Amino acid sequence: MLTLDNPITRIIADRKYRWLRYTLLIGLTLVLSFKGDIGVSNDPRPPELLRAIIIADTIGFFLITGVNLLLIRVLIPRLLFRSKVFLFAISFFLLLVLIYFVVWSLDNFLIEPVVPGINTLQHIDLSLVTFAQISAVVSVILGAVVGMVIFKKWINDVQLMNELHQANLRTELEQLKSQVNPHFLFNTLNNLVVLTKTDPEKASQMLLGLSDLLRYQLYDSARDKILLSKDIAFMQNLLALEKIRKNNFDYEIQKEGNTDKVNLPPFLFIPFVENAIKHGASTVGYSYLKINFRVDDKQLHFSSENSKPPVKNNIIGGLGLANIKRRLELLYPGKHSLQITDDSDRYIVNLILSL
Repeated sequence: MLTLDNPITRIIADRKYRWLRYTLLIGLTLVLSFKGDIGVSNDPRPPELLRAIIIADTIGFFLITGVNLLLIRVLIPRLLFRSKVFLFAISFFLLLVLIYFVVWSLDNFLIEPVVPGINTLQHIDLSLVTFAQISAVVSVILGAVVGMVIFKKWINDVQLMNELHQANLRTELEQLKSQVNPHFLFNTLNNLVVLTKTDPEKASQMLLGLSDLLRYQLYDSARDKILLSKDIAFMQNLLALEKIRKNNFDYEIQKEGNTDKVNLPPFLFIPFVENAIKHGASTVGYSYLKINFRVDDKQLHFSSENSKPPVKNNIIGGLGLANIKRRLELLYPGKHSLQITDDSDRYIVNLILSL
């Protein structure tokens, strides 16, 4: 994406460099207007002619500067950028006629009377050939100004599109994150409703554990990135609650490499765990969940394997996994690999992130 990090584009498009752009434009116009008529020693031309030429050059300088400002501040933004191309073309042509008429007038009424018979533009007349010649030279100068203004607007438009794109991504990520938290809370409260009827003591233990999870949810998950160790601790608390609810459930979390210094967006792996608990763990027979984190070569490898019941439970699901897939697309575009294996008796997830 195009940004203003490049010095050239920054000078062209950044508002704080407007003074520099106008200074360069006026300086270039000044050089082109006088063309070495000032400060040349031993000039063979009569002093009266030099004074007349300098006056003509000064008038030409202010004329071209005024035309440039008229293009930049009025004609381009109000006509060209509003798709009034025909009106802009007519205005541009009229400016060429004005410049030609001023040049012809200066040469015939200011310079030639000073030294009769001498015409610095070789006896300019009002012919179409002369108009075409002057128009070609002036059009190059004015066309460069128009092109620069159009290029500046294009840079600003692209920059605005980039900013809007980033803002939309941030909004979408926040919406996805906010969907993860209620989804987890909904699943946990479902378990609590069951336990309050069957085992009030276990329900009390779950409420204490739930307070730790909500603390993480309120304070840590709101950040853009957190330590992986905190996400793993949240995962352990979540699985401990599931263990309280079901004695015939076992889980294991393994860590390899330096996982304590890895920073990641919060709730990145929780949907996989929720999915394993809600969709894979049998409510009757034995069930398990194995999780592994491995850090090597600037990559994080996450894998999970959980058992599946012989008969699928009639439960609501899919929202958590859909969210995590979308979050991975936004947070790690082209920098992640997700593979899911859905066998008859087990469910395996392998995720690789480039750190």
